[in-house]
Amino acid sequence: MLFFNHLRHFTIRFLLTSLLTIALVIGWSAIAHSQLPSLPTAASDDPRQPPDGVTRLGVYEIAMVLSPLDNKFLFEVVSPTVFNRDKPTEESLPVEVRVEEIRQRLRRLFHRAIKAKQTPIVSIATLNNRSILQLSDDQTSRPLKLVTLTEPDADYHGKTLEELAKEWQQILQVEVERIDQLFSRPVLLQRIGQSLQIAIGLLLGSFVLWFLRQALIRKQEALQTRHLESKAGSEDTTAAQFDAEISPTQILESSQTEAEAITHQRSQFLALLQQQFSLKRQLDIYSFLNWVLFWVFILLWYIGIAVIMSRVPFLMRWAIEATAAPLLLLVIWFFISLAIRIGKSLIDRLTHAWTTHPYLPLSETQRIALRAATVSGALKGLITFVFIMLGIVFSLSVFDVPTSSILAGGAVIGIAISLGSQSLIKDMVNGCLILVEDQFAVGDVIQIGDKSGLVENLNLRVTQLRDSEGKLITIPNSNITDASNLTRLWSRVDFSILVDYGNDPQQVINVLSQVSQQLYNEPQWRELMPNPPEVLGIDDLSHTGMLMRVWIQTTPMQQWIVGREFRLRVRQAFAANNIQIGRPQWITYNTDSTNIQIESSSPHRNFTGEID
Repeated sequence: MLFFNHLRHFTIRFLLTSLLTIALVIGWSAIAHSQLPSLPTAASDDPRQPPDGVTRLGVYEIAMVLSPLDNKFLFEVVSPTVFNRDKPTEESLPVEVRVEEIRQRLRRLFHRAIKAKQTPIVSIATLNNRSILQLSDDQTSRPLKLVTLTEPDADYHGKTLEELAKEWQQILQVEVERIDQLFSRPVLLQRIGQSLQIAIGLLLGSFVLWFLRQALIRKQEALQTRHLESKAGSEDTTAAQFDAEISPTQILESSQTEAEAITHQRSQFLALLQQQFSLKRQLDIYSFLNWVLFWVFILLWYIGIAVIMSRVPFLMRWAIEATAAPLLLLVIWFFISLAIRIGKSLIDRLTHAWTTHPYLPLSETQRIALRAATVSGALKGLITFVFIMLGIVFSLSVFDVPTSSILAGGAVIGIAISLGSQSLIKDMVNGCLILVEDQFAVGDVIQIGDKSGLVENLNLRVTQLRDSEGKLITIPNSNITDASNLTRLWSRVDFSILVDYGNDPQQVINVLSQVSQQLYNEPQWRELMPNPPEVLGIDDLSHTGMLMRVWIQTTPMQQWIVGREFRLRVRQAFAANNIQIGRPQWITYNTDSTNIQIESSSPHRNFTGEID
């Protein structure tokens, strides 16, 4: 049942694609000349310039006469140069008008040659003392005038009128005989049979390509499944090995074991990235093969239809259009799609080189890996948009549409839109810079001005924070000038406390060092502290006491929980060692200058609650 569903979907897509290709090839001439006429350009608006298809050589203008059967070149006709086509003189007939008149008469020759039982004869005659070529057949009693030879024709070709008349007579006679032969019943049936054979070959080739594409799709799906299974197994193995290698016992035994465990975990992560990149390359190869099969399918049908049109006499007049303008359009989009694929492949390689830097910390490597996906996706979208716009511009030039005017109009519209949405553009530009420079990302805790919180959402226009009260704060990216990232790579507890001058400073430092080391030695807290705490000592002296400072480096977003635990232990240690905290003091002056009393703002209490 599944096979028949795939076959039905393929048949529908196949018929639609075939009809579209046939319409493109057969209807190209009508589309180009009737529905979408060439827009006027500077050259065509100037009456002093010759129109398309006309060549000016001094006093003569030359144009080609084509076969009514397949637009094959027959000969060139010449007329005196017309410098102002808005006001032509009675004696000078523009050469394009003369060519159009000859073309219409050759169309009548074509129909007469098809209907005639015997091959018509092209002969030379004289009309009003001028040499003409005429067609005589067995269906009409009056000859058909084809071409009138003029002195400019003979002068341009370097022959006499009689010699030129005989040459053109032979050319037209050969053309009449060719038309009569191609439309004879045996030849016509033979060519139609050959066209049917080509059509059957196209169908068989299309089904072969379809089966190849289905095989590639099945391989892609199997490869994707194996990758997901290996990725899950690799992650489980890495987690188990990491847990085993950095167990609490081993952490207490040796810091070297911890370093080896972290190095092993980082190696596992880089190996996982390498495996993903290898899979991506294989999937890209399969995708490229699918792309090649698609273009082989298009090329197969294009060549087949072009050959059929060149074989069937009724379709031969469109054969040149089928191998010219549509082919140019297909070539344009082939190279556009190829450029897009090459650009995406280069972005993937640069992304892989960016995310597998061997000297970056593991947390930074993971962060870059997450950010690289967003950046590469944006770059791929930009490349696709740019190349598609180039393809549209080149395609319009095939239709003789003045692309310079379209680009100028688009630039004016773009300027108007940019002026009307300056703030939006500023938001998007600043959002791109935040993303590319990795100032912060979703999950970071940042401070912007007087606002701080966890980044819940980040896009090109706004940044949304969730503060400690649960408020969702939305900040336009253009308003972000200074951003403080509190959780990038690592965080810090900046602990400071005032102690009384009556305490021994060295004792206070020893107690703080002891509390810090005890906290660092415990496995559950050491996992959150990459390095031992630093007791900096006395950081300030004031009337309230001595300011003691301790720095504790933590993993990202763990500074608050570590800080709370450290403050609790310092409070307990100060109480156990009878260390008094600082308090404000003032000096009271009496009338007796020899009696100066220093008092505190409150009774002197130690951590045990006793009043001194």
